Amino acid sequence: MRATRAVLIMGVVFTTWLLVGCGAPTVDFSTIQRPARAAELDAYDVFVGTWKWDAKVLNAKAGEEKWTGSAEWKWALDKYCLQGRLSARGAHAAFDAEGIWSWHPKAKRYTWWMFNNWGYPQDGTACYDAKAKQWRMPYKSIGLDGTDSYGLYTMQVKDNNTLDWTMTEWADALHLAKKIEMTGSYTRQK
Repeated sequence: MRATRAVLIMGVVFTTWLLVGCGAPTVDFSTIQRPARAAELDAYDVFVGTWKWDAKVLNAKAGEEKWTGSAEWKWALDKYCLQGRLSARGAHAAFDAEGIWSWHPKAKRYTWWMFNNWGYPQDGTACYDAKAKQWRMPYKSIGLDGTDSYGLYTMQVKDNNTLDWTMTEWADALHLAKKIEMTGSYTRQK
């Protein structure tokens, strides 16, 4: 009888806690302040603008090595994220992509997402070495062949008008089976 009464009392206390304790408190927006913009976001300034790019697929079939494209990156959301568009053309394939790059204030890291007109997403993180002026951007995606991919972009900032880059994509997270390898250069148009 005591055990039943104890279970009943605990049930009433738990139910009361659920009914009272789970309700959302009143929000007073006058006490909530927008945090300061992270200084790390300024490292993205180098990408802002319109770019032309040329690339070579190092492991492409003869006649399919050369790719060209364009990109445009601009600040969005009060300079809290970089929004961009990329177009790429090769001998037998083409795709367009749009992306968002930002800084995650809690995780303290750069984060980015790209989506293309083939329906394949890329998402990753990034590290910037200011001394070397180099970006490393590991990502996970679905490759243009429709299978899972694990890749790495590196971007070397030569100057404010030239960015050299490489991209390698693997079929596995351990980077044992390489799918594609590219190298190229972005040239600022404006």
